Amino acid sequence: MGLRLTNTLSGCKDEFVPSDPQHIKMYACGVTVYDKCHLGHAMQAILYDIFARYLRFKGYRVTYVRNFTDVDDKIILRASQLGISPLELSDQMIEASRKDMLSLKVRPADFEPRVSEYIPQIISYIQDLQAKGFAYAGQDGSVYFRVRLKEDYGKLSRQNISELRCGVRKDVEEGKEDPVDFALWKVEETPGATWDSPWGRGRPGWHIECSVMASEILGDSFDIHGGGRDLVFPHHENEIAQSEAKSGGTYARYWVHNGLLTVNRQKMSKSLHNFISIEDAVRDYGYELIRFNIYQYHYQSNIDFSAQGFFLGLSRLYSIYRTRQRVIDYITRNNLSRSETRHPEYLQAFCEAMDDDFNLPKAMVVIQSVLQSQNEIMDKKINQQNAEELLSMECLLQDVLPILEIGIRPPQEFFHEIHSRYLTLKSLTNDWVLEKVAQRVKCRTEKNFAMADEIRDELLAQGISLLDSREKTSWELSERALEELVAL
Repeated sequence: MGLRLTNTLSGCKDEFVPSDPQHIKMYACGVTVYDKCHLGHAMQAILYDIFARYLRFKGYRVTYVRNFTDVDDKIILRASQLGISPLELSDQMIEASRKDMLSLKVRPADFEPRVSEYIPQIISYIQDLQAKGFAYAGQDGSVYFRVRLKEDYGKLSRQNISELRCGVRKDVEEGKEDPVDFALWKVEETPGATWDSPWGRGRPGWHIECSVMASEILGDSFDIHGGGRDLVFPHHENEIAQSEAKSGGTYARYWVHNGLLTVNRQKMSKSLHNFISIEDAVRDYGYELIRFNIYQYHYQSNIDFSAQGFFLGLSRLYSIYRTRQRVIDYITRNNLSRSETRHPEYLQAFCEAMDDDFNLPKAMVVIQSVLQSQNEIMDKKINQQNAEELLSMECLLQDVLPILEIGIRPPQEFFHEIHSRYLTLKSLTNDWVLEKVAQRVKCRTEKNFAMADEIRDELLAQGISLLDSREKTSWELSERALEELVAL
């Protein structure tokens, strides 16, 4: 069985059949760039990046579009407060957003259009709707979409048109034929954020932007449209209405909506002092931990960031990199050649998880099982059969971990980052720890076990656990230390 997606349009988990068997076209609503990006933006960008990566892993050619809304009421207001032009603010925030995405290891989309780059196409699009009778100029000069003329309006959100209320982003009310109609073009003259049009100087309405950018790049009909659940109505409902009114055909065939983000089970808000920017989150927790926390939830669920979640995530990442280092050492020590064959059973299990509506928690269980199996093999005496088994698992991990962008760094790089962060937090140094370890080794060599135990306990009180082996004594962070490191 192939990929199945929960399709908001049908309300069911549908078998995914792309229009072109070799080429998938996907659009996801991007950020409105009036301020720095936060963890909610990180969550959505990471999810759709993974979806695109997995589809490519499956052998499809993927054209992925993620837009920037650089013309908006919030941008105009924020720019006015800062004393700069709206597009100047947008340019600054787009550059910051791209740096944020790079820090999260989110790959750029194939196309990242800006609304301001598509003004002529938007005007032409509205004129086509006007020619078909779906759009009209109101008494105030703005242009609106005739919602009631679209007989299947409400099919995505399952809204009854007689019960609709205008909402979410405020449209100009004066001059409408019907309160449920929404703006396609808003007549106004804000310096730096308006353009000449047949209806007067103004700027696009919110909903028309995505319809135009998607159709210009992907065509009138494409495969997957993504976005947050909060966009189902009115944004995506209005997108479908105006797009299908213009083309007369199907707009997006599969609508995929992710859940929203909370922090400690509360909506993220500056007023609640739990607003976390991507820049701050990457600095404080690292990109892998942010990603790992997201993977513990199905994308349709609301995803919660909490100290407990970060602690569990860091503990598991720590364990992953322990195993990754152990495998590297094992392969080197036994002079093994790397396999070119993915482990077939685990490959099937991973694909079955991802094909089941991009089920990331289930995929993570498969990866944990692979790592556990690798450890079990390395605990045994080496022979040809278990060596081949270990290497085929390693080949699989080297192919699937980059989809998730976790566990692929050199392990020592990961440990250096985590240990440095903790030692800085505790005002300790790596040299101090190494000196203590050397003192303990000397005590053990001299059979001064009481002093050796005292040093061990001193380090443990600082959150540092010692690992003794025949070859050497090394150290790692205790669970208490990991928990302290990610306290929100």
